Amino acid sequence: MYRWTRLSSQKWEDAWEERLQFLGPGRVAMVTWPDSKALKIEAFCDKRTAGLLVKRFGGRATLAAAHVWAASPSRPRAPLAIRGKLRIFSDEAAWKKSGSRSGDIWIPAGMAFGTGDHATTATCLRLLCDVSAEMPTGWRAMDAGTGSGILAIAAEKLGASAVEAFDFDPACVRIAKENARNNLCRRIRISKADARKIAAFQRADVIVANLFSELLLSSAPGFSRRLSRGGKLIFSGVLCKQADEVAAGLVRAGFAPPRIIARGKWCAGLTEKIR
Repeated sequence: MYRWTRLSSQKWEDAWEERLQFLGPGRVAMVTWPDSKALKIEAFCDKRTAGLLVKRFGGRATLAAAHVWAASPSRPRAPLAIRGKLRIFSDEAAWKKSGSRSGDIWIPAGMAFGTGDHATTATCLRLLCDVSAEMPTGWRAMDAGTGSGILAIAAEKLGASAVEAFDFDPACVRIAKENARNNLCRRIRISKADARKIAAFQRADVIVANLFSELLLSSAPGFSRRLSRGGKLIFSGVLCKQADEVAAGLVRAGFAPPRIIARGKWCAGLTEKIR
């Protein structure tokens, strides 16, 4: 068992909890000190995952002493079922054994930094299932802040004729491309890009954006310009205490007042372009 550690600021504790949720319960510790704003993150995982955490987030990985962590064998988890249209697998053997139905997606937990288990990601998947049913043939999607690529892959599985996915983190771009290949996706184009600079991207009928609130708000005018009239914006990565501010900002950018769905500290939402 390896221990990955990194220093951060306490204000980002919620964000780190979301990023590392894929590791499972009991595998992440947040350490703080009196009279300090620093935060020490510790994650316990296998060697490969620890190396991937270092590549994506920095920090360092060391071999944990046997007495520090005693892991018990884990069983493959059942796939996450979404609206009867998608099934998200984190175990490759279970995915292959399933026969790979058209809505099956494999996102290996040790690589992807998110397999749909986090409440807001699962909510985005449900909303994507809902809006895809209303879309005309040939609808196009954009995935802003793609991370593991799960939402882009889901969009293709749900019938999108073309998907543009991007992330500012090169490691995410590499991981998303690998996941798209693993899932035999042919209509996804993945690149490194800034969500605030998307003028060269195709016009979309649906945009999914898993972004922190500040970046979501600064990107909203550009999203409005790239969406077709009546196009849908699905968003997440927003703390519930920021929901009112985000809703107001989206309205100013030309969207309808959003439907907000809270899940613990985090929320996701759905809105549409009205001007």
